[in-house]
Amino acid sequence: MDRYIASTLLICGLIADAQGAPLEWDWLDELGPPAQSSLTVNFGADDADGWSRQFDLSLAGPLYSRFDFFYGESYIESDQAQLETDYYSLGVTTDPLAEIAVSAGFEEWGDDEALTIETLWLGFTMNLGDFSVTLMPQQRDIRLQVTEWYRHRADHVDLESRDIGLMLDYYAADGWLFHGSYFNYDYSKNISRLDEDYRVVYIFPLDTLDLASGLDDYRYSIGIGKLLGEMNIDLAWSRGRSAVDGNYASLTSLSLDIPLNDQFSFNLMGGIQDVDYAEEKILFSNIGLSLFW
Repeated sequence: MDRYIASTLLICGLIADAQGAPLEWDWLDELGPPAQSSLTVNFGADDADGWSRQFDLSLAGPLYSRFDFFYGESYIESDQAQLETDYYSLGVTTDPLAEIAVSAGFEEWGDDEALTIETLWLGFTMNLGDFSVTLMPQQRDIRLQVTEWYRHRADHVDLESRDIGLMLDYYAADGWLFHGSYFNYDYSKNISRLDEDYRVVYIFPLDTLDLASGLDDYRYSIGIGKLLGEMNIDLAWSRGRSAVDGNYASLTSLSLDIPLNDQFSFNLMGGIQDVDYAEEKILFSNIGLSLFW
């Protein structure tokens, strides 16, 4: 089943030190305190005629807490469909540099006429000196729209997914960062039938089936970052298996964060996406600007 997945990888390094212990490396002292608040605007495109735009607002709250607001739009084109999806999220985090940080949020993604996913998530982070470990359980409510022919039986089909994620970060000497993650998704229904049962084409529109093929069974990622003077560079790779058709999709990206001055930072990312069934790989790029105050 054809699909093209538009993916945006947002990478943030949080540097934490053990309570009462002095910093071991001079380069950490040079970083200074993080900016209180920021606004980031990103625009992306790929060589399959897809595009995306994102707006990310992060506000400093009381007691070093953070409030994050994100909105994005993307256009996805495949052999069977041309889709525009919307994404927005709201999140709050206690002091992210504390020994223990707690976060919570809500996300919604999709196309109201095809498939939508609402996600509630919690994050529990332990900052253990050079290591940071985050456990993230989440609940997803997934709604699939049906064809006009089937609508006399049901207006839509709903299912749930209870998921768990684990993220690890290691902050090494000389500005190196190593990070990885793993997410496992547990669905309330056997969604592989969306690919195996020929009758689904009479129940669900092609747009719905196209987006549903991107529902992962599991996904994992690894990456390495480096602080070069004031510039951050990060190389990341992720791979996921579709819970619908069993195909694998991988994403490799290289991102740069280049401070222009105390208030502005230039963001650049490029990469390649590879899906098992696709004959050609997709090249993509993102460009953005961040304002700090």
